[in-house]
Amino acid sequence: MTRTADPAFMKATNKHIVLDKIRFHSPISRAQISAETGLNKATVSALIDELIQEGLAIEVGHGQSRVGRRPIMLLFNEQVANVLGVELGVEYIRIVVTNLAAKVLKTYDFELPHHMDPTGVIETVMSAVHEAIADAPPSKHGIIGIGIGVPGLVDYHRGIVLKAPHLNWDNVPIKAMLETRFGKPVFVDNEANAGALGEKMYGVGTNVENLLYISAGTGIGTGIVLHNELLRGADGVAGEYGHMSIDLNGAKCLCGNHGCWELYASERALVANFEKLTGRQTDFKSIVASLENSDPAALQAFRSVGQYLGIGATNLINGLNPSMVILGNRLARGGKCVLDGLQHVIQTRCFIAPYSKLSVQVSALGRDACPVGAAALVLHDFFAGPKAEV
Repeated sequence: MTRTADPAFMKATNKHIVLDKIRFHSPISRAQISAETGLNKATVSALIDELIQEGLAIEVGHGQSRVGRRPIMLLFNEQVANVLGVELGVEYIRIVVTNLAAKVLKTYDFELPHHMDPTGVIETVMSAVHEAIADAPPSKHGIIGIGIGVPGLVDYHRGIVLKAPHLNWDNVPIKAMLETRFGKPVFVDNEANAGALGEKMYGVGTNVENLLYISAGTGIGTGIVLHNELLRGADGVAGEYGHMSIDLNGAKCLCGNHGCWELYASERALVANFEKLTGRQTDFKSIVASLENSDPAALQAFRSVGQYLGIGATNLINGLNPSMVILGNRLARGGKCVLDGLQHVIQTRCFIAPYSKLSVQVSALGRDACPVGAAALVLHDFFAGPKAEV
């Protein structure tokens, strides 16, 4: 038996409808909301009074009217609360504080020492989150939730990191740990899924129904949006294409497989290419600096990685037929150089490319794609509206 006739449930549903009208169509009047939703004026007025008291809606003066009194217009108050979005990288933590429209208000970066043990990583995450919460801009409701993107297999519903080879994590209940420490709702997802969600909701993919987000950093992850829905698969761990083999006899990967895509199209591959070309040891940041100075070896190393990114992307495009491919994470800092290599391979090797209106883009959100997407997990839940109980 459902609760669809429950007065409290119906009120909550109507309130959600009214709030969405204000969020997406403001400035808007009470009369407009009543006319567009079919709710009577008294109901709309009472619900708006509640939203104003909660700080989610504000009155902003009078609108235009051909006859009678000019209506009082309403705006969504996106500053009434904040959200924390966290990207847990292999060598870094990036945290953003956003408002309720996912606009970034503050950014925090923390380094993770090489080969830190799992307990040390968790404590560093806790410390970083605590610092960001303490320093967040003041708002009426404060931080309403925390979203976190993690590089590995994630049980999204339970908030457990099942396997993160680069972090040496196995079955880490990060959601429960953060909720216990901070007393706020926590949402955990794979970092590429978070990046895809960030670009879909607030980045270059806002009007795209089918997109492929390639997160290329220490490893490779992919976030897939099909028909406006994030693809999670039967067990919630879809998108681990970084571990598909593109070389049958390739080197062994941390995952246990051989010849994985990420061995040829990641930061480590870039560094290895550059060191082979120059004969000197270096790191990712130094190569980016060399690229900015048009160093030939850096140009060649980034283009080579871009070509290998294109090999994997071609396989996915042939199978999924997205209308947009978005390159994100730190390798996207290669800009046109890495993108040219990727696009060249797609154009010359992708079977369906001549028959597809495919756009290849660099992430519009840049380094914030994952943390903003993680914040979007919180916002999606916050604005989801009531669910009927069976």
